[in-house]
Amino acid sequence: MLDIEEDGEVLTEDELYAQCVGLLFAGHETTRNLIGNGMYTLLRYPEEMDKLREDPELIRTAVEELLRFESPVQLTSRVAKEEMEVCSVRVGQGQPVLFMLGAANRDPRQFKDPDGLNLRRLNNLHLAFGAGAHFCLGNQLARLEGQIAILALVQQFPRMRLAEQQVEWAPNFGLRGLKALPVIV
Repeated sequence: MLDIEEDGEVLTEDELYAQCVGLLFAGHETTRNLIGNGMYTLLRYPEEMDKLREDPELIRTAVEELLRFESPVQLTSRVAKEEMEVCSVRVGQGQPVLFMLGAANRDPRQFKDPDGLNLRRLNNLHLAFGAGAHFCLGNQLARLEGQIAILALVQQFPRMRLAEQQVEWAPNFGLRGLKALPVIV
């Protein structure tokens, strides 16, 4: 990044800092939350965890369902380029628009039994990675890291259970992740 140059211009210190923060957020925090939230969810639904342990081929659909069920990224925002109307709500040019991804992933018009965990759910068109032009570039890496870590934990520790029923979520408006996940292995 230090060597990035376009038309003779290099990144400023602030731009470099912003890129590093973006990489940390996109490449670490969200994947950490995918794995932590996913394991927490499986520990709360032991019958689903047993299905995954018995049939490791489920890991791909399992991770997609865990992404939908406990999305690491809860919202994203954009600024309206022009005045528009969305669902009978007027949005002015320059106004921020919030997209509540976590809520969209529980929409009963999109998902049958949206509050139920189903590791075999097919056609799982969740929005955990956004959509369209703003679809997460690291989605395939995050999915693979989640699949490897979650399956390894489920298989390595078959008697794992929650040490406490109540967990503490990290205080963050846009991300959903645990402060800690105490377990007994």
